[in-house]
Amino acid sequence: MLHVMLDLYGCNPELLADEAFLRSVLEEYPDRINMVKVGPAEVRYIQTSSPLDDGYSGFVIIATSHVSLHAWAPYRMINLDVFSCEDFSINDVVDFACKTFQTQDVEVHAVERATRSPRVSSRQPGRMVDALSLQAEALQDEQLRVS
Repeated sequence: MLHVMLDLYGCNPELLADEAFLRSVLEEYPDRINMVKVGPAEVRYIQTSSPLDDGYSGFVIIATSHVSLHAWAPYRMINLDVFSCEDFSINDVVDFACKTFQTQDVEVHAVERATRSPRVSSRQPGRMVDALSLQAEALQDEQLRVS
C-alpha cells in the first residue's frame, strides 16, 4: 500500500480558485494512475476564521482507496494525497500534478503503509500463498475457539 503526499508551491492561483477545474483534476487522476473511480469527485469550498486560509478541499474514491486535495489560492499552494493498496507510479502522480498546477516547486512524501497486511494485491500475485496460509491459520484458530 502506497501513500503519496505532494505539497506544491507557486501554483497558478486562478486554477486553485476554480472549483470546476479542481473537480476535473480529481475526476482525471484515477485514469492517470490506472485506478478505478467508484463515484464522482466531491469538492467543497471551506471558509475559516481567516480568509487567507479559505480554499477548496475535495476527494474522489477509487476502488483501492482515494485521491484528495486541499487548495489555497492566496498561498498559491495545493496538497494532494494519493493512497492505494495497488501499485502506481509516483513519477506519474508528480508529473501530472506539476503540469496541471503549472509549477515545478514540489515536495514529495511517499510512505509504504500496511507492510504486514495479509491482503493480496492483484498486482502482487506472489503474496497469494502467504495470504492464503494466513487465512487458513485464522480459520483453524476460529474453529478451535468455537469447539
